[in-house]
Amino acid sequence: MGRRSLHQEITCEIREMILAGQLRPGSKVPEKELAEQLEISRTPLREALKALSVEGLVTLMPNRGASVSVVTRQQLEELLPVMGVLEELGGALLCARLAAAEDRAAMLAPLEALHAEILAGYAACDEPRYRKANKGFHEAVIAQGGNGELLEIYRIALARMHMSRFLAEKTAEDWAQAVADHEGIIAAIRAGDGPLTGRLLRHHAEHTARRAVLNALDRQG
Repeated sequence: MGRRSLHQEITCEIREMILAGQLRPGSKVPEKELAEQLEISRTPLREALKALSVEGLVTLMPNRGASVSVVTRQQLEELLPVMGVLEELGGALLCARLAAAEDRAAMLAPLEALHAEILAGYAACDEPRYRKANKGFHEAVIAQGGNGELLEIYRIALARMHMSRFLAEKTAEDWAQAVADHEGIIAAIRAGDGPLTGRLLRHHAEHTARRAVLNALDRQG
């Protein structure tokens, strides 16, 4: 794979700032400060913001710059079933590749490590650590499935989804259910059961994640 262009590097860096909550939903993107921080001119920065607007992470305002998009309840209601379908397909593809893999343990290792990190974040009541591992796990499931087009579509949906994750903490009940879901998902992956893995991933998105995210939004008012 070739080296990423400056435009891609900047786009990735600003995307991570948004997902980490360094740039908050509804806030104006500080172009001058970002350009100085990243040591670039305003032109590549604005190109990156255009790319992020296509992903739905940034809203461009004529003659007023850009702001970080606000994820609405309706968008989340519409997005979660889409995430479920994508993850169901990704889980099935992953298990198919595992069945054909020469070194199954090596292919499972990154998923096992991320699952262990999810459990560690939960045990330590460290939600940022948990969120990071959780995002990595779900993205790794899709990536290990080997379908590049699916991965590209999924990453855009995942970025929009995770914009809502840092707005409010999960309740203890929501968090415990999410971890229980993950225990079932990794067990199905270890067993190489594609249909079950897909069903569990879809249920996790459409029910457990939906309840947690929408409950958080309700608590925010």
